[in-house]
Amino acid sequence: MTDFGLLTLVPVMLVIVMAIITRSSLEPLVVGILAGCVIAYRGDFLNQFIQHLQTALTTRDSGWVIIVCMLYGSLIMMMIRAGGTNAFSTLLLKYVKSRRMALLATLALGLIIFIDDYFHSLSVGAAMKKVTDKFKISRELLAYVIHATSAPLCILLPVSTWSIFISRILENNKLVAEGQGMSGYIHVIPYLALGYVGLTLVFLVSLGWVPIIGKMKQAELRASTGQTIPPDPTHITTDDQDVPVAKKNKILYFIAPIVVLVATTIYFDFDALKGALLANIFTFGLLFFDCALKIPELSESLIKGFSTVLLPLVLLILAFVLKQVNDDLHLVQYVIHHVQPLMSRELFPAIAFMTLATIAFLTSTSWDLYIIAIPIIVPLAQSLEVNVWLGVSTVVCGGAFGSNTGFFSDSTILSASSTNCPTMTHAITQLPYAVISMIMTGVVYLAIGFLS
Repeated sequence: MTDFGLLTLVPVMLVIVMAIITRSSLEPLVVGILAGCVIAYRGDFLNQFIQHLQTALTTRDSGWVIIVCMLYGSLIMMMIRAGGTNAFSTLLLKYVKSRRMALLATLALGLIIFIDDYFHSLSVGAAMKKVTDKFKISRELLAYVIHATSAPLCILLPVSTWSIFISRILENNKLVAEGQGMSGYIHVIPYLALGYVGLTLVFLVSLGWVPIIGKMKQAELRASTGQTIPPDPTHITTDDQDVPVAKKNKILYFIAPIVVLVATTIYFDFDALKGALLANIFTFGLLFFDCALKIPELSESLIKGFSTVLLPLVLLILAFVLKQVNDDLHLVQYVIHHVQPLMSRELFPAIAFMTLATIAFLTSTSWDLYIIAIPIIVPLAQSLEVNVWLGVSTVVCGGAFGSNTGFFSDSTILSASSTNCPTMTHAITQLPYAVISMIMTGVVYLAIGFLS
């Protein structure tokens, strides 16, 4: 294995620094990828860049993400066009009478739509914008509340696409017998400190007990004047406020598609692709036979739904390419190797989490990190006589932190898109809260390490 030394860190650091300075998403990713290709492949960098780009477009995993996001986009657009989201928002406004209630309602809806973080981010944003706009809540704060209830919630529940995925990794690494992955994962749940800390923090922010800080405070001051959407000339707007809405405007058109999506996803062993496809078919039929929309309107909604996730998908594809380059540079192994001498039985949980969370943040990875890091962390935990499930939990929390805070993580991109907030604006305004949750989680793991 080639050791690139400190050059291993150059691509991710370049992406982060450029993104902060330029407040853009596309250009830093491209520059970081090209820099990584030059370091890893030298004179053959251009061919390797093209090959990685083709791989990102054709692998089963990236293809799955592209199709699922497009199906979610079309499903949500049909709900919007039929008036389902408008009916739901109007109903909420009868009971939501304050800013605090609007944020708590957003939090509650996020907790209900727990099955998958992608649909969670897209659907809650579509449903709650009208409600939070009325109370002059910035789209940045809305994006934070939505985002903070995605991965932290998904990892705590044994009925989500996240827990299913991780349980299969446990089986593949022989930590449990085949078919017993979920039983193993249930042992991990009590140690998932980031989930409990993250949900508690966003709840306290929604209540107003934790103050608005950093760039988020500036966003809220702007929103108090009535400008809830952040001004950004480089951001391509995908807001749905101007989408024509059908006259029937039934709340059924919002609730029924979600129920079908959740039910079919669970029925097909948490296969989000099958669930999204069947939910689209059901919703198309429901709206047609109930005379809510005509065939041309439904077809137009499908296409417009696809287009609303086009920019997020471009960013996701580039993030996949950056991940491949980081894998070729052996970034995860490099960092873990250099922090391993600092680990003791007591310090292991805190150091492992902080290290993996930092890697996940820099690389905007989550599920890929699990595949790479679990086989590394488990033997380390066993050699130090640390509870294996505690060790696994540090990896799970590290990946969830990357999903929640990575500038170019899929969850960050989709949460920003659903609220019509520029990706980098969302990433930077939520960063102080992410740092708080990271530090608090590290403290919890430090306490566990000394007390266990």
